[in-house]
Formats: sequence, structure tokens, C-alpha cells
Amino acid sequence: MIDEPSIRYLRANVVLQKNMVFTVEPGCYFIPRFLTRALNDEKQSKYLVREKIEKFLKFGGVRIEDDVLVTEGGIEILTPGVPKTVEDIEKLMASGKN
Repeated sequence: MIDEPSIRYLRANVVLQKNMVFTVEPGCYFIPRFLTRALNDEKQSKYLVREKIEKFLKFGGVRIEDDVLVTEGGIEILTPGVPKTVEDIEKLMASGKN
């Protein structure tokens, strides 16, 4: 296992090979238990903007996924139509087609 902060918790520790399919799932979650603890911690709270975080505490979070195929020359995104910008996501949610 690679013990670097940005890689330590990856769920797959394999060499990618042609024809493998995987998901890329970046997410942002507002978990009250952890954020409240961080906001009340002197060392952590100096890096946080309390007013912004408190605004989103009840929001939950968001994750935007892509399915990806490993090819000979790189990757092919199998989910090209998935909205990724705030504007596109809000438009989809407002359309009722979600």
C-alpha cells in the first residue's frame, strides 16, 4: 500500500490494464458530526470559514461519477452526458428528469 496522503485511502491498489472499467467518484460531503468537531477545534478551525460551513451543514453532499474504460492509449469516458457544472446540475434538477 502506498502511504501518501492523497493516495492512502484509494479503494483500488492495482495496476490499470486495457479493458478494465472503473468509476471515478469525487465527492464533497458536509457531515455535521465531523464539521462541528473541527469548528470547535482550535488547530482546525483556523482553516475553516464557519459561516460558509454552517450554511451547508444540512445539505448533505454531492458526488459526480464517471464510468471509465481503460484503453490502449488512455481512457474512454463511458458517461459523457453526465452534467458536471453547478449550472448544468441545477438545470437537470429543475427539469424534473433526474
